[in-house]
Amino acid sequence: MDDSTKFWVTALASTLIMVVDAVLVVMSALPMWAFWLILAVAVIMLFVPILSFKGTQASVSDGRLRVKAPFVDMDIPLSSIQAVECRTEFDMGLRMYGYGEISSGSGDFTNREFGLYTFAGTKKIHQFIVVRHGGKRILAFNVGSETETMALYRELAGISGKAGTVISPNESEKAAKGHRTMRNFMVAFIIVAVVIVIAVVALTMTGGHVDVSMDEDGVEVDATMMHEDIPYSDISHIELRDDLDYGVRVGGFGGSDISSGNFRNDEFGSYRLAVHNEVHSFIVVHRTDGSVVVFNLDSRESTESFFVELSVMVDGVHTPTINLVNHPFAYDNRTFC
Repeated sequence: MDDSTKFWVTALASTLIMVVDAVLVVMSALPMWAFWLILAVAVIMLFVPILSFKGTQASVSDGRLRVKAPFVDMDIPLSSIQAVECRTEFDMGLRMYGYGEISSGSGDFTNREFGLYTFAGTKKIHQFIVVRHGGKRILAFNVGSETETMALYRELAGISGKAGTVISPNESEKAAKGHRTMRNFMVAFIIVAVVIVIAVVALTMTGGHVDVSMDEDGVEVDATMMHEDIPYSDISHIELRDDLDYGVRVGGFGGSDISSGNFRNDEFGSYRLAVHNEVHSFIVVHRTDGSVVVFNLDSRESTESFFVELSVMVDGVHTPTINLVNHPFAYDNRTFC
């Protein structure tokens, strides 16, 4: 398996792990420390194939120049080469696609002299072979050491018979314009991407929803990253509270207005939450299986009204224990115990 294939296979595996990690934190009570640990492992995985990259390999045989490196796999007939030259200085320019460090890289690059071209090598070696082939295509590379690079250049220039200047001044001027266009595009793309990310984060933090409804069978709580259908027959008792310790979010949504998903606190252990953060009134539903769901509506008044309606519906199925915990609330002459 070559370097590029190793990277893409690892990138796919890492992406799948991240997706599964996100699903687990939303759909299950996965602890946040486990979420961050799995995410860290997935990110570290991306660097494993990079550490095993072999660098640039090149050879001239059977009338062809073959150059292989991460994200570069070129097989050039010598008959398609127009010019070959060897340089001691070289400007890599900007990497458009591929692998790169501060002084080395491989893939598609752009610079002022060539515009878009292919590079595979390192600036730590002060010898570069530059090949023009297939019309206006440019390949620049070096291998192993300066001695190896020079030996390969002599072999390539001797067999091809095309030693000479790769690009003319007029062509270089046109390439410089193309490079500036590409550079401006990349800068604009990065700015737009950053603005979009900031906008998405801002919308996410200020967004979210909590919708609660009842029908003849049960109560439905639908919120961002959280959904519960609770049959009245599954409710053991309900409470109306003025305050509640959320504890920590295990998985779900935590915006400035809405908190929802899987939470954990000292009182309930793992439980489900869907609340408007500014409304300090909560309906706590204890289910017969021991699980707990906490929610409220968009105001204190609507939450209290919904609690009364829910207690009536539950009372129609069986007689639950309905508690008003530290809450100054009464409804007609109904007695709550």
